[in-house]
Amino acid sequence: MEESFKDFAELAENLSRGGEVEFDFKGRSYSITHIDDGIYITEAYNEASEMIYQTPNEVGEYVISGHKLKDIVPLLQITFRCF
Repeated sequence: MEESFKDFAELAENLSRGGEVEFDFKGRSYSITHIDDGIYITEAYNEASEMIYQTPNEVGEYVISGHKLKDIVPLLQITFRCF
């Protein structure tokens, strides 16, 4: 396990520096990466969950199990993070 983010502001700051993150929440795995079109977030092996956002703050609106990402960041089990 990697060090957790204390809140969404810390995660957004990491993403703004080009950071990428993989995490688990309620037994499901997710990743946040940078692509040419923006910041890509998805649940592993679930194409229907794919979203692309233009800014790190917008990523906080991504919904996981009925919760906005920005509201559950301290609960995420971080499995990989850079920066």
